[in-house]
Amino acid sequence: MSIHQLVAASQTLREALTGSLPRAAAQMLLELMASCCALLVKLSVSLREIDDPRVAAAHARLVETIYRYTLREQLHSAIHLESTGAHMLEDEELVAVAESRSSFAVGARQHSGRAHYQNTGEFLATWLGLNSHEGQNRVRDAHLLIARRLMDGSTIAPRMNQLATLYTQAPALDPRLVARVARALDKFEPADTCFQGQPLEPTASNEQGQLLEHLAAELLQEPDRATRESKLAALLATQRKARKKTRNPEPGIYPRGTVGDCDKYELYVAGTQREEFRSTLAQADNPRTNAGKAARSGESSDGVDMDYGAEESGSQGEAQPGQNAGDPAVDELFSSKEPPPPWAREDRGTFFGQQSAEEPEAEQPAHGAGEANPSRNLDSSLLGDGEVPVAQRRLNALMAALRRRSTGKAANGITPKIGMLIQLSDLQDLREASKLRATTGHGLNLDSVDTAQLICQGEIYRVVFGPDGQPLDVGRKERFFTDAMKRAIFARDRGCIVPGCTAPPEMIEYHHDNWWERGGCTSVRNGSCLCRRHHHAIHAGLIGLVTVGGLAHIMLPKHLDPLQIPRRNSVPVAA
Repeated sequence: MSIHQLVAASQTLREALTGSLPRAAAQMLLELMASCCALLVKLSVSLREIDDPRVAAAHARLVETIYRYTLREQLHSAIHLESTGAHMLEDEELVAVAESRSSFAVGARQHSGRAHYQNTGEFLATWLGLNSHEGQNRVRDAHLLIARRLMDGSTIAPRMNQLATLYTQAPALDPRLVARVARALDKFEPADTCFQGQPLEPTASNEQGQLLEHLAAELLQEPDRATRESKLAALLATQRKARKKTRNPEPGIYPRGTVGDCDKYELYVAGTQREEFRSTLAQADNPRTNAGKAARSGESSDGVDMDYGAEESGSQGEAQPGQNAGDPAVDELFSSKEPPPPWAREDRGTFFGQQSAEEPEAEQPAHGAGEANPSRNLDSSLLGDGEVPVAQRRLNALMAALRRRSTGKAANGITPKIGMLIQLSDLQDLREASKLRATTGHGLNLDSVDTAQLICQGEIYRVVFGPDGQPLDVGRKERFFTDAMKRAIFARDRGCIVPGCTAPPEMIEYHHDNWWERGGCTSVRNGSCLCRRHHHAIHAGLIGLVTVGGLAHIMLPKHLDPLQIPRRNSVPVAA
C-alpha cells in the first residue's frame, strides 16, 4: 500500500467515525471490526519498528487507551449477552458463530428447555476460555456499573449509579480501580434482589450518614493517582474496621515452630510499644543515618544521627517507596494479578499495615521457589547497604538492641523516637483524662491511656501556630534547621508535601523554600518537608515549588498536570 492509499483510507475511516453505521448489516459490522483488529496489530508492529522515543511514548498511550476501552467493553458485552439470552443458543448456532458462517437474516434458535449453560457467567467463561470465577465476576461487575436485568429480560440502571458514570464517562480514570471500589462497597450492602423484581439501591453510609458511594465517587475524581488510591484504601479500611469486630490478640512473641533451619515467631505489639517498634524499624531502614547503617550488620554505631531527616544533601540513596503494605483495603483495591502501586510495596515494610488476629500474614519466601537467595549464606556484616534484605536488617536491629540491654552498654544505635500531636485545649486540663487523644508521627491514633502514659514518661515540647496556620519561628537564622524548627515544620506538613508521597517521618528532609544560596533564610516559614527522592527532584528542576498563602505548594511537570495547579499532599497518615 502506498502512502497516498493510506492517507485516503485514513480519510475514509474518519468519515465513518463521524457518521452513523447501518445496524442492520450485522455481518458487515463484525467483519469490519475483525478487520480493524487485524489492522491494529499490523499498525502496532510497524510503530514498534520506528526508532523514535516520541513515537514509542505516543504508541504506549494509544495502547493503554485501547486496553481501557476493552476493559469497559467487556462489561458492556456481559450485559449484552445476558439481555439477549446468548447462553440459551442451540449447539448449531454456537458452532456457526464460532466458524463465522451465521446467517443473521433469520432469527437465532435457542433452547426452549434446559440448555448447556445455566447462566450468562457460566457461558461467558466457557465461550471465551476464562476461569469460571472470572465469568461470574464480570457479570456481577456489569450489574454494579453497566445495567441490571429484570426477570422479563429488560434492563434498568446499575446498582452503583455514581460509580457507573465515572466508569463509562471518565476515560482518563483506570476502570480497574473503579470496578474494585464498586466490588468493595457492594460487600457493605445487602444482596440485590433486582432479578426478583425488587432492585435495592446503595444504602451503606459512614458514621456521619454520608453515602459511601458518594464519598468514593468524590475520591476517584482526585487528580493525583497516589493520593486517590491512598484515600480510597483508607476509606475502605475504616469501614471494614467499623463493621467487623476483631478480637485484639494478647501482645507478645509466640513461637510458631521451625521452617527449615529457621525458628518462626509471631509478634503482636500494642499500645505505645507500637510506635516504638515502628520507629525502630523505620530507622533500621534509613540509609542516611549511622544507626541505619549499623543495623545492616547488627552492630552499634559510635556516632548517632537521630534526626527525623537530613538537611539538603547530595549523598546517594533512594527514598523507600510508600506504605500501607499488608493493608486489607489495599489488597481489596489491588489484586495479586497486578503489580501493587509504589506506596503498597513490601520494601517500605509491612509494619505500616493492618493485620487481623484471625488472618495472620501468610509466609512469603524472599525468593521464588527453587531460586537461591544470594545473601543467604553470607555473613550480613560483609554485605553492603543495598545487599542486606530489609527483613534481615530489621532483625539485626532488634538483636543489636537486645545485646545492648543484656550487656548493660549504652544504647548507641537505634533509639525509638516518639512525637505526638495533641490539641492545646486537651493539654490545658489534664484532669479530663478520658478526653485526651494524640496522634504519633507515624500516624497511630493513641487512646487516653497511652497518651497519658507517654506524657508521664516523655519530654513534651510545644509548637505554637500563628493565625494563618503557620508555626511561629522557634530558632535563630542559620544555615541548617534546628531540631526545634524541624519539629515545627513536621507538625505543620505531617510529611513530604509532594502529592501522593507517603514517606515515613524517618525519611524526611527539610528544604529551604527560598534556597539558602539564593538569599533565603532559615526559618519555619521558609522550610518544608520533602522525602529524599522529591528533595533531589526539586533541586534538579524536575518539579517546581511555589508559595501560596504562606505555604509551599508543588507544581508537577506539565505532562502530568497540564493546568499547572499548585498542590499539597493530602494523603492520610497510615495507621
